[in-house]
Amino acid sequence: MALPIDRTQILRLYRRLLSSSRTLRYTDQDYFRFRIREAFRQNQDVTDSARQERLFKRGVFMLENERGGLV
Repeated sequence: MALPIDRTQILRLYRRLLSSSRTLRYTDQDYFRFRIREAFRQNQDVTDSARQERLFKRGVFMLENERGGLV
């Protein structure tokens, strides 16, 4: 069983994703920000720690991917 992700980690990831949109080269910045906000809204009530961890890892991947993870 995975440990639940701390709320501060999630908020930090959200802020970093939004701020990283300014440096995107291959993805529309407005669309990227829209998709980030929408994904966080849709998953704000997730309580399953395994699902939270998968979503968190997906967000980290999007940060590390220079194309915004929208390939």
